[in-house]
Amino acid sequence: MQLGVWIYGLSLASGFLPLAAFVLGVVALAYLLVRRSRRWWIFCALSAAVSAALGMLLCWAVIHVWYWWPEDLPATVVACVAFGIWGLVLGLATALLGLGGRRAREGQVRHGGRQVRAGTSLVRRLLGVAAGVVVLVVCAVQVNVYFGEYPTVGSLVRGDPALARGIPHFLQKKSAERFRLLPVEDGWVPPSKMLNGEFRQVTIPGKVSGFHARPAVVYLPPAYFAPRAPALPVVVLVTGQPGSPENWLVSGHLPQTMADYARAHHGLAPVVVMPDANGSQEANTMCMNSALGRADTYMAVDVPHWISATLNVDTNHEHWAVAGFSYGGTCAMEMVTRHPSVYRTFAAISAEREPALTADRAVTIQRAFHGNASAFDAVVPLTLLDHKNYPFVQGWFASGQQDQVYTHNAVVLEAAARRAGMKVERTTFPGGHSWIMVTEALPSAFAYLGARLGLQ
Repeated sequence: MQLGVWIYGLSLASGFLPLAAFVLGVVALAYLLVRRSRRWWIFCALSAAVSAALGMLLCWAVIHVWYWWPEDLPATVVACVAFGIWGLVLGLATALLGLGGRRAREGQVRHGGRQVRAGTSLVRRLLGVAAGVVVLVVCAVQVNVYFGEYPTVGSLVRGDPALARGIPHFLQKKSAERFRLLPVEDGWVPPSKMLNGEFRQVTIPGKVSGFHARPAVVYLPPAYFAPRAPALPVVVLVTGQPGSPENWLVSGHLPQTMADYARAHHGLAPVVVMPDANGSQEANTMCMNSALGRADTYMAVDVPHWISATLNVDTNHEHWAVAGFSYGGTCAMEMVTRHPSVYRTFAAISAEREPALTADRAVTIQRAFHGNASAFDAVVPLTLLDHKNYPFVQGWFASGQQDQVYTHNAVVLEAAARRAGMKVERTTFPGGHSWIMVTEALPSAFAYLGARLGLQ
């Protein structure tokens, strides 16, 4: 049992395992490269060039042909894809073509006074395939090291955690004071024995929007279960795209962040609601009302109504915030610029400069607004920040220090927010556009939000 726990706990994003995998990949690639045949070296050079071109073409097509993401993939990821293709090609060539040493080229050798057919042995062929697969897998591991999607072996093997479903009636109890003017920490006396916080899976219907969302996740802090539970503030937390609400638990290490926060504040923490604003893993609604769905109405009407009607939370929206990473950070900016009466505080981690389906703005507008650029421009955050004032909105921008694109986005958004009267801060954390950076940023994000929601 302990061995299994240890194995599942091994990090896939840093430390021994990725380093060991990298070394193993180098050894496997060296095995595939080392030959005495000039023909093999020529093949290696040509296949390297072809693999590099194919890797770049594939990564370009993902963005500019299939429109999976709105920005180009990092050079590190492109290089990993190219190396993975090259390793697989070399492995298959070793197995299928017998391109090997001098014996394979000559075709026959004399052994014990008789002529025998020589070439790549069966063992070598099998080892070639295995080495090619190893190189491909190691490249996938390195891509994961960059993005941090699967932080541990357990997260890869087990997938999303199993959560209790629904909010039982006894957890829907309402405190006497549901609209708080004073911070919740005022008058809070923690009980002598307090339960731990809990994550639950819930369904938030799109009653007004008609939007069909996947199940959401809700975090209820220790104070929520106290005999005299206070009405707690709310943070609506939106994940990136592609992604799901469960990403916060696995990739973002949110359980640890919230446990640490509640421990430091005597059981107090916000109720965190993680809705699905896309409808599926591959979909991208841009958190807007468009031809792609009424995600804006879902996030600004259906989700808040469900929270207020179901959970024991503060109904004073001065104590509500919206936050997110990447697509989610963009969604947070959209909510506070379009619906400041619902969300007054935000935390945008690596937000886009504007919502996007693809790197081609014209394609985004065509797909979502049937080519009506004016309709699109009218609802993007930068347009609203340019035309409206938001003196009561406060927010926090963050990005990775090695992420030039999203750091520039944060600089542009921060400047626009300040001009619009918002009270904002901006910071950076080590890393790129990855969950590893998000994990570093989340404690600071909740410290910022908690201070403004009356928790500290």
